Amino acid sequence: MNHEDFDALVGRYLDRVASEDEVTALSRRLRENAAERQRYLDLAQMHAELVSGFEAQAARAAAVSPARPAPRRVRHRFALAWAAAIALVGAVAALLAVRRAGDRAVAGFVALQDCRWVDPGVSVRPGDPIRSGQRLELSSGTVELRFARGAVATLFGPAIFEVSSGNEGFLTLGQIKVKADTPESKGFTVRTRTARVVDVGTAFVAAAAPDGQSRVDVTEGEVQVHVAGGRAPHRLRTGQALAVEAGNAQVLVRIEPGDGTAAFRFPTIEPPSSSDFADATRGAATIRVVRGALRTNVPIPSGPPELLLDGRGQSRPDSPAESVFFDDNASGALLLDLGRSLAITRINTYSWHQNRDSDVRVRAVQKFTLYGFAGDRAPATDDPLTEAGWELLARVNSDDLFRVVQAADRPAQQACSISGTRGSIGRYRYLLWEVQPTLGHNLRSLNNTFYSEIDVYGTP
Repeated sequence: MNHEDFDALVGRYLDRVASEDEVTALSRRLRENAAERQRYLDLAQMHAELVSGFEAQAARAAAVSPARPAPRRVRHRFALAWAAAIALVGAVAALLAVRRAGDRAVAGFVALQDCRWVDPGVSVRPGDPIRSGQRLELSSGTVELRFARGAVATLFGPAIFEVSSGNEGFLTLGQIKVKADTPESKGFTVRTRTARVVDVGTAFVAAAAPDGQSRVDVTEGEVQVHVAGGRAPHRLRTGQALAVEAGNAQVLVRIEPGDGTAAFRFPTIEPPSSSDFADATRGAATIRVVRGALRTNVPIPSGPPELLLDGRGQSRPDSPAESVFFDDNASGALLLDLGRSLAITRINTYSWHQNRDSDVRVRAVQKFTLYGFAGDRAPATDDPLTEAGWELLARVNSDDLFRVVQAADRPAQQACSISGTRGSIGRYRYLLWEVQPTLGHNLRSLNNTFYSEIDVYGTP
């Protein structure tokens, strides 16, 4: 049950329209989940205040015009809602009294560095408390927070973050790093507009973009990522990352490091395959360069684009002839024609690069934007693509997802799997990759990734 579903269920209960099964489900969740108990108290108090306000307004209206009292049906509904709220909150009335008195600190400021707040009137010092519902709008700098249940979080500006309880917060914008390594802090939750990240005893980084995209990567342990409409939570372990695009399709981008061998083994993503729909052996799909140019300079020329559909990865970590890559310092675009419209469930891309006897892995980065088109004739491939009928499916930057700071942080072998939370990304015949170059290790040159394979799964 996601955040919105839980709120809707509480609202149905307080309005006395919930079914017996819904009441049972709500009771079970309130027994088992402290964060949701806290959330319920907030909703119940707000509901009670709304009821009180309505009754006061109705009383004033009746006093002014006794002949026109409030409609009986509406009065009856709010009376029932008020009774329901009293019945369920009765056991925690003392707690509500304390909270109304203002004792609602659920976290505290630990350290601040070069902080600039959106509101110039904000003045914060280490040791100051943070109360439930308090919104932190950080323009720049970093803030370290400690939650009542023991989790420690670092907020990086610019960021907007609301502290919901002693073990939960809502990230509207920016990036937050969380360490929840105590038994009490297990289950620490970061919510965004498109996902809910639940700790399973770990350290992770979550990010939220202005357009609704959410990202999370696990630096230690394990997390569960819940997406609205998803069939089950996605489990991420150390070194794994996931992005969630906004929109109806709810597209997921999963990035994983490989074992660094020609077998291309990954934690959950399958290795390059010859059994996918786009494989050359099926004779249906074709791929070509529609913008930019593959590198032809000797002694490091790219292989032909058809290598991306041969069902194999590279045989070694530095193999230009078995890779497909664009000219340095230049972007490019690849157009894949599946031959007919396909209900696509999964799109995998693979890369591998590490210079001999060094940590130079810049050509392992996967950095592209993926578009889809369902018509029988491919539209124009010049910008702006969306005006030509292309649908944006996913944006991928594996360095961002892996939080790469130094070259050694970057996995030399990577797999990116793009899927939909509801089982399908959508129905498309054409896929277009806009491939961007990556910043070189010397911070002066831009290099392009050694891609080895593209696999597309789905049903015609």
